[in-house]
Amino acid sequence: MKKLFSLLLVLVVLALVVGLSFLFFFKLEGQPPVLEKVVLREPLGKKAQATLVLFDKRSGLREVKIYLKQGKQEKLLFERTYPVDIVWGSKTKAQELKVSFEPLKLGFRSGKARLILAARDASWRNGLKGNTLIWEKEVLLDLESPRIVVLSPIHYLVPGGSNLVVYKISEPVRRQGVVINGRPFKGYQLKGYPHKFFCLVALPIDQKEISHMYVEAEDLAGNVSRLPVAYYVRKKRYRHDVINISDAFLKRKMPEFLERYPDIPRDDLLKAFIYVNTVLRQKNNQEIAQIARHSKIAEFYVDKPFLRLPKAATRALFGDHRTYYYHGRKIGTAVHLGLDLASVARAPVPAAATGKVIFADYLGIYGNTIIIDHGLGLFTLYAHLAGFSVAPGDLVKRGQLIAYTDTTGLAGGDHLHFAALVQGVFVEPIEWLDPHWVKTRVLDKFKAPTP
Repeated sequence: MKKLFSLLLVLVVLALVVGLSFLFFFKLEGQPPVLEKVVLREPLGKKAQATLVLFDKRSGLREVKIYLKQGKQEKLLFERTYPVDIVWGSKTKAQELKVSFEPLKLGFRSGKARLILAARDASWRNGLKGNTLIWEKEVLLDLESPRIVVLSPIHYLVPGGSNLVVYKISEPVRRQGVVINGRPFKGYQLKGYPHKFFCLVALPIDQKEISHMYVEAEDLAGNVSRLPVAYYVRKKRYRHDVINISDAFLKRKMPEFLERYPDIPRDDLLKAFIYVNTVLRQKNNQEIAQIARHSKIAEFYVDKPFLRLPKAATRALFGDHRTYYYHGRKIGTAVHLGLDLASVARAPVPAAATGKVIFADYLGIYGNTIIIDHGLGLFTLYAHLAGFSVAPGDLVKRGQLIAYTDTTGLAGGDHLHFAALVQGVFVEPIEWLDPHWVKTRVLDKFKAPTP
């Protein structure tokens, strides 16, 4: 009997200890919630967001409030209460809060303010009100959008054409550029022009009109401004051409692709050609557009028109709409995105302008290909080459030998396929070969005074 009584006494004491431990560790604990993480982009703009991570591992979270205060003005930005059980406390031990707010609409002005967080837990302390965390941070409000001034006059474009937009912005920005029909073009700053941005833009050949064209800038606070750009789109007609594919051509050219691309149909040379001329062409053009999306150099090396392949005849134009036939049957279409220039076999190819070689390798239908970055998102492409006299990373001068012409890729004869791209868009090379166009559309805009 005494042993049973002793055992019961031990159990009672143990239960009492456990109960008191639970009471003091969980219900009467004195640790306030902990603010583990704060993500806040500063300065805060017209549309602001704060991410806060809170936790309270013992009694759990009871209530969270977030305020913004400036002078005597204080606004509640966020409030949340969590269910609390009188015995077990709150089940919410951790919480990530993403709070979005618009200071300007709430009546605040640009300048200093304070972001305040008040959080209470589910402890029985302080008359069952819990422990309180108060966190404050001084923040800077920037509630003014950047001011944009377009410095260049009306911008004339044709489908497949390009132009230069020059503008200035009133403050440092996170991003800026020109948007045409939803496509962004990045603006660049150059040494010697500290208050100007230069943005080469292009209208893709398959777009006949412009629905919108504007400069867009986002400042460090996330405030965005847009300013329309004056433009005029001129109509342009491109030629239509017919190309007949012979069995001799298929036997001569398709093995070059079959060796390199395992996905090409191998049981029929005509099927192989159709794959190369459609699927592979599209992949190659997408790869080129990605390579030539943005300049990696801080200079703009074009101070003269592009240099043409010497003593060369033009065999095909940019924008030629080609229809392919095999034994009288239509087997495909394509748009030619460069100039085909033919001279003598293995003619030396000069760089059209000073720039940095960013690509020199075999590239599908283009064969051995070189791409040169001239700055401001302007690139030239040289295809169907015999090999390479330069390598990626080389800085080449205008007129420097870079390769020799050949028939690599989908070329029917020895020639140079010469193309120009503006920020990933194939454009009309003839514009950049024209001294008057280069002077009036590009170079003269560098001399325009800044108001």
